[in-house]
Amino acid sequence: MCDRVSRARAEPNCQSIAGGPIDKAVGMLVADKMTPAAVELALEIRREIEARQEEADQLRRRAIERAQAEADLAQRRFMMIDPSNRLVADTLEADWNDKLRALTKAREERERARREDQVVLDDAIRERLVAMTTDFKQLWADPATPNRERKRLLAHILEDATLIKFPAEGITKVHLRFKGGNTETLTTLNPKSSAQLVKTESKIVELVDRLLDEHVYSEIANLLNEQGLRPGGSARPGREADRFSKKRVAYLVDRYGLRSRYDRLRDRGMLTKKEMADRLGIHEETLVQWAKHGIVNSHAYNGRSFLYEDPGPNPPTKHGSRWDRLVDRASAKQSQHAHIERQEV
Repeated sequence: MCDRVSRARAEPNCQSIAGGPIDKAVGMLVADKMTPAAVELALEIRREIEARQEEADQLRRRAIERAQAEADLAQRRFMMIDPSNRLVADTLEADWNDKLRALTKAREERERARREDQVVLDDAIRERLVAMTTDFKQLWADPATPNRERKRLLAHILEDATLIKFPAEGITKVHLRFKGGNTETLTTLNPKSSAQLVKTESKIVELVDRLLDEHVYSEIANLLNEQGLRPGGSARPGREADRFSKKRVAYLVDRYGLRSRYDRLRDRGMLTKKEMADRLGIHEETLVQWAKHGIVNSHAYNGRSFLYEDPGPNPPTKHGSRWDRLVDRASAKQSQHAHIERQEV
């Protein structure tokens, strides 16, 4: 009903609920409820209701008999009055008419009540119901069963269903009322929209945010793939296109506004290549070699780009000859041996 304004004037729909999850949940519930034991219990309750209906019908028959007797008495009184006494005759005639109307009303009330009461179930119908429940689940799950037949099955079991959608929680509450008066409440998950299907899960984004403290994009992609995680929109797990890559991780960082690894390292006091080279008084290529041999500590932030740890108050110095380097190495070894001896003492 409300879809017309959306199609004709591009106005938003007043409401929309996907039926797939609801159909599945209701079908499973009804299939579980429809068992031979449940039918036996329902039939026993039905027999009790029929007994009470019979008692009520007896009371209505007695009311008709009383109304008939009162109408007959009013008729005899009217027939016995002197026709010349018009005032008394009119009074008795009016009373007779009232009794006849009461009799007609009692009869109509009984007929109406009998029409509303259901037909008594005989043994043949009972056996058919029990046999039907034995194969109900198979019949319900059979792909060859048309949906119109499923609707007819439900119409004999359910009185009505009330759906309440909670968009923020992504769920729908389904309140079911059965023919016997019993009620059930189901909770179904709403299907994701096309935008949600291609969106990377929030837990993966949070994990990427934590991994950026210690890893570059390519390392993060490998870690995510090792854990079996997949980016948003992956419909065919296992294919290379549906796995994380360096570019996909970089996209997540940019898309969700995560702090880059470069900024994180800078916040920790890391220096650029030029800043570190100026700090040590060496050429940038020399700094690269020092980092390669572990003289200074470097941290990658994107592929082959590095930031360097500040050496502190005692930075390494460049030596002008091979002899100076040998002397420095010897001095370093002596200092190390002295430190070990102090620890042993």
